[in-house]
Amino acid sequence: MKCIPSVFLSIIGTVSIIVSCSHFLPPQESEQVNASAAAFEKIEDAEDGDDQILNSGGRNGYIYTYVDEHGSTIEPTSSNFAPAKGGAGGSESALRFKGSTANSAEVYAGIGFSFREPIGSYDASRCKGISFLAKKAPESTAALRFKMPDMNTTPEAGICQECYNDFGISFTLTDEWIRYVVYFADMKQEEGWGNPNPPHIDQKNLFGMQWQTTTSAAKFDIWIDDIFFVECDPN
Repeated sequence: MKCIPSVFLSIIGTVSIIVSCSHFLPPQESEQVNASAAAFEKIEDAEDGDDQILNSGGRNGYIYTYVDEHGSTIEPTSSNFAPAKGGAGGSESALRFKGSTANSAEVYAGIGFSFREPIGSYDASRCKGISFLAKKAPESTAALRFKMPDMNTTPEAGICQECYNDFGISFTLTDEWIRYVVYFADMKQEEGWGNPNPPHIDQKNLFGMQWQTTTSAAKFDIWIDDIFFVECDPN
């Protein structure tokens, strides 16, 4: 079993790193409550090889990729999405998106999924945040933003006047798998745009999550695996 470092990301605090294998260990028989919680907390591990997140906890959404219209490219596209071989910790598969961004002032490319299909909001207020494993290929840009569309940033909700400024956090990837833990309380919108600009993410009305690069004129090859809710109230 390979130990993978964990990074606790905070916009307003320090970044701490620990080495742990605990998220790969199966629950003991005496931990029935924890086992039930783990089934709810696991969102996607890419092991079933399809384009749908795990059908658990009232979630049944689909995985997609997206790209700007300024000449950037991305693989795979949403129409032919499938997990890539070679997951974290020796697992079978992981989510992967790769391509290149155009030499333009406003570019983006990313991967994400909805929590529900048809598109609808999802209540994650019983949990404190999200964890996932991520890495980049050696030739890839390292800059990445993790973000979560909610009721105030998703066009389908009918609230936002200037949409898509989702709450999230920006960070730098390495060439090795690292487990990132992001707490809802630390997620922020980007400054200078978006309408509305509420003080915090709406945990009761989340629509999904995305990983996005906005570095112009750059190659990207990014891997994501083992996505979980963290610190959830079992009640």
